[in-house]
Amino acid sequence: MKLLPIKLQKHALHKNPWFLGLIVFMFSVWIVLNIPIEKRKYGLSQSNLTTDYTGLLPERIKGIVKAGDRTELQRIVKEANKNGHHISVAGLQHSQGGHTYYKDSVVLDMKTFNKVLEIDEQYKTVKVESGATWGDVQAAIQPYGLALKVTQSQSIFTIGGSLSVNAHGRDIRFGPMAGTVKEMTILTPTGEIKTVTRNDSEEWLKYVLGGYGLFGVILDVTLELTENEVYTIHTRVLNIKDYESYFSNLLRNDDTAMHYARVSVAPSTFLDEMYIIDYKKTGTQDNQTPLKEEHGARIGKMAIDLGRKGGSWEDLFWENQKLLIKSIDGDKITRNNAMRGNSAFMEYTKPSRVEVLQEFFIPVDQYEEYISDLKNMLPDNDKDDDFKIHNITVRYAPKDNYTGLNYAKEDMFGLVVLIQHGLQENEMDNAEAIIQKWTDLTLEYGGSYYLPYYHYQSKEQFQRSYPGWGKFHQEKLKRDPNGLFQNIFYNYYFIEGASHEK
Repeated sequence: MKLLPIKLQKHALHKNPWFLGLIVFMFSVWIVLNIPIEKRKYGLSQSNLTTDYTGLLPERIKGIVKAGDRTELQRIVKEANKNGHHISVAGLQHSQGGHTYYKDSVVLDMKTFNKVLEIDEQYKTVKVESGATWGDVQAAIQPYGLALKVTQSQSIFTIGGSLSVNAHGRDIRFGPMAGTVKEMTILTPTGEIKTVTRNDSEEWLKYVLGGYGLFGVILDVTLELTENEVYTIHTRVLNIKDYESYFSNLLRNDDTAMHYARVSVAPSTFLDEMYIIDYKKTGTQDNQTPLKEEHGARIGKMAIDLGRKGGSWEDLFWENQKLLIKSIDGDKITRNNAMRGNSAFMEYTKPSRVEVLQEFFIPVDQYEEYISDLKNMLPDNDKDDDFKIHNITVRYAPKDNYTGLNYAKEDMFGLVVLIQHGLQENEMDNAEAIIQKWTDLTLEYGGSYYLPYYHYQSKEQFQRSYPGWGKFHQEKLKRDPNGLFQNIFYNYYFIEGASHEK
């Protein structure tokens, strides 16, 4: 090969500036994609000031204790009873309504209490400490060809945290998460260590599951498992009015194990269009496929940041989403990996604004009429509004007979809503007014809302959504006579709420 003289090589580069531009472009893209995503700052900070994921309810606490062994935790509980202190229980602190701390309380950080204790391959169970994450459990059970029955769509949360809010996810066959708990060891408010089951005559599980850390500390739990099946992903775009019948047929045919959907909030198709993702059984089991790790977070964040601008950008984002789900139609995925959704791309850290979640539960057979009324209530283009809706995900929440604060009194669709608004007083008031109006509409349809999020709803709306709140409060007072376990959520809805009712 004949080499060009040095001078001619330089001349060639000048004659082909596109080549140099391509190199610069590729280098710039590489830099952008490798810049770490800024994460929200929350949790314990200087001077014992703590908050949770949104940062909306900062409070000074007495201190934080990293969980050691159960004997140490028992000692802390007994001493707090003796000295009149309060205790709050925290995991990852992704709840958004002050559920994991209280003024001048001692916060038990359970993340270090994270061992997987026992896997029973024959009976398909796992015993795990409450500070372990769902990802920790998946890593332990995957080599056995086992998978979780019910968990959230992301695997970053702690077991104790998810059980304390009675979370739900994409599975449509195994019922509520609370129903997969076979046995639990708890540290009660009086300092007693108890092993309890669903058949326990004292009904501890009824109040610990979905009990927001108010009935003691979950030490460990035995969960029912299932096979790590391989699924075929099926995707489709639907009109809103066709979803009820589509899902009814899906539920009748047992070839689909998991399902979720997203509703368009883009102006041109606002609450008219949605896409669905089904996970269909193939009849095969897997114990070889590695657990997937999160990749492409920077690209995902760039895309959602464009959608956050609203208007035509939201339309572009929605069209891109439809192309994305079309591209994965027919792909194969294991059950464990289907329960490991991405999360890093969702980070939002813009000063003077906040992004929050709300979730509204609607009876399955009321979905179409509810969405129609909701469409009349909300603007189809919020580009110039302070209150912005970025996403609505639909998940199935089957009837729950296991918990005291029960959000699914019949088979429901849960609408998980991603919202952004400002932090000025008038902006907070506006957000509260819109969400309370949305909650009133939900209640008119026999629905409810989810409690792990910021308390925009009034105390009256809380009591209408959770008619069992009075019994829950009575049990709290009976089982925790010194009021040892406390958090901001309980104080707002039960202590202040009870005073409000008198």
